Amino acid sequence: MTKENGIGYLGSEFLLWLFWKSATDETMSLNNLGLGEISVFIEDSITLASVTGDGYCETIKSQEITALPSVRESIKKGRLPEAAKVRIASKELEWSFQVKAMPFKISSVKLPITGEKSEDEMISVRLLAMTKLELIMKALFNTFLLERETPDFTSDLKDFLGISD
Repeated sequence: MTKENGIGYLGSEFLLWLFWKSATDETMSLNNLGLGEISVFIEDSITLASVTGDGYCETIKSQEITALPSVRESIKKGRLPEAAKVRIASKELEWSFQVKAMPFKISSVKLPITGEKSEDEMISVRLLAMTKLELIMKALFNTFLLERETPDFTSDLKDFLGISD
């Protein structure tokens, strides 16, 4: 998929994949990369934009984004995620942040709360938490790219969205 100006949709497709995984899988295994089990949640808001170039854009807000039929209906009408609030949990650590599809970027990262007493320990633990989030996001993106190339990817996504051929 490409836009009229030649810019790819990979960021939007990745957000769509995160929405799908958030709605269907309680946990994802990144054990092969040494990152263990993680949970991914799309929370509070998702912004969907038309791929037809008509300028239509909507932001849907809810505590249960993945359970709302209106999100899937909007996607079926040709709107892809442009931004979403994401929460990732890994063992005792949890991050919340905003993901934007184009340009692909992460912002407003809320790092896990630490129990360290000294400022040096706190800074060290927070830097480790940022590094782990970076590794998790790279692993998720790589997993997405690998799944995207499997023969059943498109049909499984259509099944999830309720799109019949």
